[in-house]
Amino acid sequence: MKKLGILGGMGPLCTAMFYQKLVIHTKANKDQDHIPTVIISDPQIPDRTAAILTGKNEDILLKKVKEDLENLKKQGVSNIAIPCNTMHYYYDTFKEYTSVNIINMVEETLKYCKAKKAKNVAVLGTLATMNCGIYEKYAKNIGINIIPMDEKIKNFTMDTIYQIKETNETNHKEFLSMVEELKNTKVDAIILACTELSLIEDIATYDFVIDAMDVLSYEAIKKSGFEIKK
Repeated sequence: MKKLGILGGMGPLCTAMFYQKLVIHTKANKDQDHIPTVIISDPQIPDRTAAILTGKNEDILLKKVKEDLENLKKQGVSNIAIPCNTMHYYYDTFKEYTSVNIINMVEETLKYCKAKKAKNVAVLGTLATMNCGIYEKYAKNIGINIIPMDEKIKNFTMDTIYQIKETNETNHKEFLSMVEELKNTKVDAIILACTELSLIEDIATYDFVIDAMDVLSYEAIKKSGFEIKK
């Protein structure tokens, strides 16, 4: 049995959902069957997209994450999950900050796609995630082809993400319509590569949608020595 660390707060509602997914997906009959978990929800971490695209407050972001990772290590965690796709732009940097294993949400999601025989995939996330090769970095070696999104889809997706952050409103039927239209193109699967998108009502009903937050929860469960509930 291993203790899990979660570095969250990006955003807070997403962190709450990730922990809920962790609990729901763990095979357990009583409280004691669940994963011992330490959650640091740090919403004061600066905006990830702004830091990546413009450098704004990037030094503050890195400083705060380093402190949070050090704190989690002191709490005795064996693995760390960061339920924020965009933050994985800095994955290699974060690995230098701690000796604790950080689960690679992006790489594991692409491996999951391959296991599901989804080769041509669309990635929907923040502008930083879609424009800065966060998924493309791992896709080729895994054998996944990332289909480029046009600017209209990118901007609409980004607007939806920030609306959810601002309002906590999760009913976004227009986004669902866009997802349906996107599936009618040459994609085998659509990755929800932003945890705000995971919050959208009814998004999980589409069998061609792969939620990176779900994949992260599965990996966190397995790496903590627990079983996934079937």
